[in-house]
Amino acid sequence: MKEIVLKVYKFDELPKDSQEKIIERECWNIMEQCMDARNIDYEKSMKAFEDLTDTKVYNWEVGYEIYDFKFRFKYNGCIYYHPNDYDKDIYPESLCGKLLFRYINNNIMPYITKGKYFSTSGKYIDGKYKYRHKYSRVIFDYGDNCPLTGMCYDYYLLKPIIDYYNAWCTYPEDFSLEDLMRQCYDNFFKSWYEEYEYWADNEDAIREELHHNQYEDRLYYENGDVYVEPLNEIA
Repeated sequence: MKEIVLKVYKFDELPKDSQEKIIERECWNIMEQCMDARNIDYEKSMKAFEDLTDTKVYNWEVGYEIYDFKFRFKYNGCIYYHPNDYDKDIYPESLCGKLLFRYINNNIMPYITKGKYFSTSGKYIDGKYKYRHKYSRVIFDYGDNCPLTGMCYDYYLLKPIIDYYNAWCTYPEDFSLEDLMRQCYDNFFKSWYEEYEYWADNEDAIREELHHNQYEDRLYYENGDVYVEPLNEIA
């Protein structure tokens, strides 16, 4: 009869070089697993933004090494058709300045912001209790405002619009609706791409993930290889 002593370890109990070996081996798996869960919510935010802005993204891709996209407007280019002079038709690339601000103010801002609520004291008029109320257009806490889907990814799409709305007078005179939509989508896809980088490259994030989900109960040999035998073998 032979007695075999087998030592296995949890991740935190391993030597530093073995931990680093595991991090290097698992970083891509962790990135894929984390992003698979988040990609669905990114796409939901993108779809809601498309519906809000009458735009459509196509030929897009995003991953650890790249992000790219194209977009178009759903209404065949023209926003406003002049009844008598087609030279005065307005297109996304020509909607600039005050007209652009008014367009954003009237067509987008009411759906993505809610200002402070004001109400007057009520009173009876003709036997009915009536009061006046309104929401101000003062924007507050928009960084926590995710009105499209309730997910934080809404913010990546909406931030360029909020920034423009708050400081539109400082933008170039030829800054157009098309430019603004491009900023929104670029900020969104860049943030999506950066999250891929985060889960692949951030050692602290990888270490944290190795303590959770399917990694939580994983055991290793001292050299960092995974112990794959039944646990009762070492009970």
